[in-house]
Amino acid sequence: MRLQVLENGFRPLQKFVIKLIGLPSGGFVPGPIRLMTYRRDLFGKYWRACVQEAMRKGKEWTLGEVELFAAFVSNLNECRY
Repeated sequence: MRLQVLENGFRPLQKFVIKLIGLPSGGFVPGPIRLMTYRRDLFGKYWRACVQEAMRKGKEWTLGEVELFAAFVSNLNECRY
């Protein structure tokens, strides 16, 4: 389920940043990036820190293994990113 606010509920500076991020990919910005950008002061920076900790600081798997697992799960869930 996509939140409509993540499609057009951004403030002007956020809209500019989203467009800047999307330039290399023809305008496509993945949902997690949009989520981290929306109301960053209340949610985004904390969620990003939690994701970074979970994805990068684990000791059981290498960074490559974590990325492979993430890509595999995204594919199973039919995510575009």
